[in-house]
Amino acid sequence: MRVADRGTVWVTSFADVPDPVCELVCFPHAGGGSSVFQTWQRHTDVLRVSAVRLPGRESRLREPAIADLDALVDALAAALSGLTGRPYAFYGHSMGALVAYELTRRLRAEGLPLPRGLFVAGMDAPQRLDLDRAHDLPRDELVAWLVGVNGLDAEVLEYPALIDLMLPTIRADLAVVENYEHRRQPPLPVPIHVLRGRGDVQVSVEGSGGWAELTSAGCAVTDLDGDHFFVQHNERRIVSLIESDLVGEGARR
Repeated sequence: MRVADRGTVWVTSFADVPDPVCELVCFPHAGGGSSVFQTWQRHTDVLRVSAVRLPGRESRLREPAIADLDALVDALAAALSGLTGRPYAFYGHSMGALVAYELTRRLRAEGLPLPRGLFVAGMDAPQRLDLDRAHDLPRDELVAWLVGVNGLDAEVLEYPALIDLMLPTIRADLAVVENYEHRRQPPLPVPIHVLRGRGDVQVSVEGSGGWAELTSAGCAVTDLDGDHFFVQHNERRIVSLIESDLVGEGARR
């Protein structure tokens, strides 16, 4: 499944990779955008790194963010379902992990080619989620909560207009996760690799292990130093892990 060419509405990539072995499609965390992944391509020349562009941010800032997971998956499945070509894989962080998982289940239901691997970070297994409700908090309480979980830099507090611009999208993204209800289905025939920050208080060892129940193709868990946003300090290693899983040591250039 060749997911996208550069410049499409829903997916973008950051460099031209001649004859990539696999396309890695990345899904951002709540409030995040495709630019979170713009430096990943520098760490691999055999994967083509792409990222999903969601409404309500970056070039789609004027579009309302989608606050319902089923609606979001509907839109993504419609955008990606008609595209064929190279093997692909999904990576998702936090909310993005949940979106990537449910999109994979939707693609299976529609009989479409499945990803070669599902890489999930910063998220307990969907059937074990037990989250605080934050998306409907009053403004100041939500801002304080975001700062407390490192979802908003304290420096941003100096720019209230910027915060007010961002909050509707953040609320919608949080609602996607907080209103989610897992529906039991047969395990996916797709290997899952779980990435977890050792200091991430939002993810538990038991919750990370629960992803193994959702695949019939094997599940690995890798702990890395850092908190919920451990990816920021482990970018090179994460891309290397994904590359090893997808193409093997022998396929590296």
